[in-house]
Amino acid sequence: MLLSEYQWSRNPRGMHNFSAAARMDLGKLVQMHMGWAKLVTLGPDYLDLVEEMLKNGITPIVRVWRPRFGAGAPTSDLVGIWRAFFERGVRWFEFYNEPNLDNEWQEGHLPDWRDMEGTIIPILQNWLAFAEIIIGMGGYPAFPALSESVGIHYDVSRWLDVMMNYLAEQHYDRFRGIAQNGLWVATHPYIYNHFYQEGANPLDARAAGAQRAWEPGWRFEYPYDPITQASKPGITSISGPADAPLGDPVGLVGMGYAFMKKFEMLFGGGAIPVVGTEGGINPVPKFPGEYHQLDTRFPGYSYESHGEATVAMFNWIAQSAPPWMFGVTLWKEDEYYVGDTGVTAVRRLSESPPIYKNVPPLEPFGGIDPRERLKGPGPIHGTPDLHFVILAPGFQGDWFFEQGRAYYERFRPILLPSVDYLAYIPYERSVGVTLLTPPGMSEFMKAQISERYPYIWIDLLPIDQPEQVGQILNARAASGRKFG
Repeated sequence: MLLSEYQWSRNPRGMHNFSAAARMDLGKLVQMHMGWAKLVTLGPDYLDLVEEMLKNGITPIVRVWRPRFGAGAPTSDLVGIWRAFFERGVRWFEFYNEPNLDNEWQEGHLPDWRDMEGTIIPILQNWLAFAEIIIGMGGYPAFPALSESVGIHYDVSRWLDVMMNYLAEQHYDRFRGIAQNGLWVATHPYIYNHFYQEGANPLDARAAGAQRAWEPGWRFEYPYDPITQASKPGITSISGPADAPLGDPVGLVGMGYAFMKKFEMLFGGGAIPVVGTEGGINPVPKFPGEYHQLDTRFPGYSYESHGEATVAMFNWIAQSAPPWMFGVTLWKEDEYYVGDTGVTAVRRLSESPPIYKNVPPLEPFGGIDPRERLKGPGPIHGTPDLHFVILAPGFQGDWFFEQGRAYYERFRPILLPSVDYLAYIPYERSVGVTLLTPPGMSEFMKAQISERYPYIWIDLLPIDQPEQVGQILNARAASGRKFG
């Protein structure tokens, strides 16, 4: 399936139901212009409701709840429930929920990413069966949403890595078959205050009270945003410096990027949908005067600004997020419907029309067999993992160090004496190159790199006077931009 062939509303706004035993209020979903509804259900309880949702442009996602399900297998009872929902128009299904957390397993079982035989293998074997059942019906099965937790046995980065590696080593063709026929990725992006709206420049964040949903400058791409990159240069959702070697996926698109990177590395993957089936800007402030600032690198958010930021988040997904990011279902109804009118996000979403996402016809696979890769670095997902400066033959090196010192001190790029050294960068890392050349050599040097290393981002700077180095590079340093 192409990315554009998945059936959904194209509206990234969504809400998660209060509980499996509580019926969602369709009127409130319509009032807030929702495009997704996440339904956790005990059985075929809401068949009439999903039909009404679809009539109102709301795409339902269904997960059947079973207590402490662990690595449970698809049963005839579950298959019957899935089929009943499918016959009423549901296409999007989840099976497991946060299997890296203790409370999703039987008492006494510790779900550990290092426990292959008792945890990882049973989950994935039963998940493969679920996925093939759903595809056989004509539906879309979700890769399990993991809790974005950091710790010893439940660490989200370790879990994703082990799961994807096991599938690649033991079920390569089977998983590729699922990915070609309706697979999507469920994530749980509780983003806290990992976002901001720019002020005077990319590193200047507006205070909560100055944020406006429909004004430009919103940054939801954590950890690829300028503030994060300035504080931890080169960090990605799967890799980073010594104090964060596994990266930081705790943002709106972090786990989506992490999955896509491993999908590409291990399976030659391209693009499949990602939907946050729990999440949003949490905790939700319910009363005037509340203010939350978990990460002090970013401004916090208030009771009033939470509504602005929530509208902006959905607008950003529609307009600026990667094409595979389809939306988020906010956690959850009772957190937002507080009092007579609900929190400020309810009011702002109700009075703001949604922006619909234009989805390009991207392939689920990138056409590259991971077993036959080119030498050198691989594709960039967000921000390059490594940043090099290459001085072309004929370029005077002292120009860079004398005139571009502020840039060098700010970003600490690695100076390479030759293009040939790029062959030693592993495919799992991505590279951006700032290439300083005399004007007459610019296109020649760019072609030399592009032909040998097609995934490298080339930041080309033709320079013929020393003062140009300082003017260009130091202006970038002042605004926090590595690349032009």
